[in-house]
Amino acid sequence: MLFWVLARYIERVDVQSTITWLNSTLPALPTSNGLAFVLSFFHWKVMRHIIAVGVGWYFAYDAAVVLVMMLYDLPEKAGARRFLRRLLGLVGTPLTISEITPAMLANRDESVLLRVGGPGWVKVPPGHVMVTELNGRFYRILTAGRHILKRYEYIHAVLNLQPQRRALNHFTAYSRDGIPLTVGVSIVYRVKTGNQSATRDNPYPFDETAVRQAAYIQTVIDEKGSVATWDETPINMAKGTLVAILAGYKLDEIIYPEQAGEEPYRTLRNELMRKLRKKLDDMGIELQSVGIDQLDLPPEVTDEYINYWKSHWRSQQMLTLIDGTASAVEEREIARAEAEITMIQAIQEGIQRAQREGATAHMDEVIALRLVEALEMMARQSQQLTPLPNSMLSQLEKMRRQLGQGDVDHNLLGNRAS
Repeated sequence: MLFWVLARYIERVDVQSTITWLNSTLPALPTSNGLAFVLSFFHWKVMRHIIAVGVGWYFAYDAAVVLVMMLYDLPEKAGARRFLRRLLGLVGTPLTISEITPAMLANRDESVLLRVGGPGWVKVPPGHVMVTELNGRFYRILTAGRHILKRYEYIHAVLNLQPQRRALNHFTAYSRDGIPLTVGVSIVYRVKTGNQSATRDNPYPFDETAVRQAAYIQTVIDEKGSVATWDETPINMAKGTLVAILAGYKLDEIIYPEQAGEEPYRTLRNELMRKLRKKLDDMGIELQSVGIDQLDLPPEVTDEYINYWKSHWRSQQMLTLIDGTASAVEEREIARAEAEITMIQAIQEGIQRAQREGATAHMDEVIALRLVEALEMMARQSQQLTPLPNSMLSQLEKMRRQLGQGDVDHNLLGNRAS
């Protein structure tokens, strides 16, 4: 504006000549000295200076935009122009501020603010924190809400403070004896809280040191140079740790633990939990739970184990049957031997009693009676092991009664004859 006034002063535009020009050009327009003074600023002699400066300013601004686009490797001039206006302070507070989520950081090229940094307004979503850098170094941690970034303040990471669950299935591991296993694992974790409890005003507490550690976790995961951040690293570490654990066990040790009652999944899970928790603790991450969701054998190994189990159970059944048969035979032989001894003792007892009493005339009846009694006792003992004919015991009992009712002296027969 001052340059415009200076240009009019230099050109010394006459107000009276301006009025004469207006009367000749627009006779219907009422003229006055004030209107003539204002219009004198738009005299062609004055405007030639303003136009030259305006054209020069435009080309200078366009050159600055091109320079910014080249320096910061921006994809388009529109983004460079917006960034230059922010650098010059020509942009006020926007009516709407977009939230910066972790997913947006994966596509930094789409936003100049994410690609280069501040100045500019940002909004951190609830349950998240933002880590910023200045001149390539850690600068500050921004909590949920609206914030303004300083000049060249760069958004390094946005961390989700809520518990994260990740699962990885159908990957291959090997036992110590080289047998492939199809494995699946899942974990639940979060940024360490620093022993802080959740409150209504602070539902997602966090430890600042843990946030800094987690924000700078970067692991190259493939040959293409892909980088895993803090939320992807734990599941990859769980996979590597579980593969290493399984490599220390033989397949039989995994399926059939040495200690009775020990569950293989629980043993592997506890070992995985212990080792993985120690690794993640150094990264500012709190491991909450671990699960082994899959542990499958190859089909050919499964078939081999099924055949083994079949033959094993068949052999066990055969051994049980053989043991039962042998026990029955042994009991039968013992019973037979006891019966024979009983029969011999009964006969000897009858003979000795008859000799003592002098009743040798009825020796045959006594021996026959003792023999029938011994046979009856043997039959009753054998009945516990082997079924007997239905009429055998009744016939023996009938014979014993008939002999007991004969001419034999009942004093010689004793209690057995009664």
